[in-house]
Amino acid sequence: MSVASAIYVRVPRDLLQEFDKAAQLHGLSRSEAIREAMKLYIRFAKAPEVKKLRGIAEANVNPEDIDKFVLPG
Repeated sequence: MSVASAIYVRVPRDLLQEFDKAAQLHGLSRSEAIREAMKLYIRFAKAPEVKKLRGIAEANVNPEDIDKFVLPG
């Protein structure tokens, strides 16, 4: 395992409170939840379908048509 690094992130208080509640609900510490969120972000940022999904959101596509686009599971 690699050496851990500390980071400092500024977020709105209400976002942090909501995030902490969600982490607690799943039995995770804030650090554990942030690590999981970072892993998910990396995974989906690399997915080729993300660009298509961003285009759908910007194009105001009908929600029924969204089923055609699936992120890798």
